[in-house]
Amino acid sequence: MTVTELISQFSEIPVSLHSEPILETFVETFGAYLPTAVKPSACSTERTPGNHAYMTLVAPMEIHGFGLSTRERVVEQLQELIQNFEASVETFEDRMFERWAK
Repeated sequence: MTVTELISQFSEIPVSLHSEPILETFVETFGAYLPTAVKPSACSTERTPGNHAYMTLVAPMEIHGFGLSTRERVVEQLQELIQNFEASVETFEDRMFERWAK
């Protein structure tokens, strides 16, 4: 996946983030998860692994689009996600899917 494909797949990513260099690293790091990430329905009570991936990886950018977070904070969050993933893929996956399984 490329940044262009990411932005095409997730149109909710605000334009103010489109040129952020961190998106390149984000796509390289999470390329295996992003194609399966699916925004959960507002009415659903159960979450799929794709919903968990979306909520962890894409939702922070969407929140910025609503004006509820700054661009700088979202960039920090993306950097933290990448660092956590690089520190331990297994721990990252456990947290990503466990957090939303409750």
